[in-house]
Amino acid sequence: MHMKSVRFLALVASVAFAACGGATDLVMGELSEAEAQELAEALLMTTFSSTGDVPQPVTGGPQTAPFQFSQDVEGEFACPLGGAVAYEASVEISGDTESEAGTLSYAMTQVHEACVVASESEQQFTLTGSPSLTLEFQVDNDGQGVVEWGGSVQGAVAWVTDDRSGTCTASFEFSGQQSGMESVSGAMSGTLCGHSIQQQFSIG
Repeated sequence: MHMKSVRFLALVASVAFAACGGATDLVMGELSEAEAQELAEALLMTTFSSTGDVPQPVTGGPQTAPFQFSQDVEGEFACPLGGAVAYEASVEISGDTESEAGTLSYAMTQVHEACVVASESEQQFTLTGSPSLTLEFQVDNDGQGVVEWGGSVQGAVAWVTDDRSGTCTASFEFSGQQSGMESVSGAMSGTLCGHSIQQQFSIG
């Protein structure tokens, strides 16, 4: 099974990051509903980037159709604007080398370590685990050029933006579809920072 589609999702996600600035004289605060939407978007983009960085399991020998294997991995993903995300994950892959259909699943714990993220409108956040986010993520490839993916994010992060800081709990789901290498569409919904989150996106 080709994993190019997963790598492409990570590439698409990385486009959302913008230049980073510092914050001083912080005061405790809350995020508005609009800012919570911005943070949710940035968290989702970071999620895609970090999963694309996780090493793929190896079998130690040639794959045959069908195949299935799993592996526990841990490491650190460098955030493009500074800081990092430490992760521990269980990765499972099953598929058929003849049809190229298959499934890739992650069960991952992410701890943000002064990770700087930004939404497409350049709203910037510096995130620290508080204590962590738990990610469930699955990608299904039908072998005919269509990739469907979805998952959920649960947990909390401490954030800094402009001259404010605080902590937000997160509970949201996301899903989407990619056709070939040209069209990506998806949606996310749930709660973040006490606000309802709902977004849709389409690329290509």
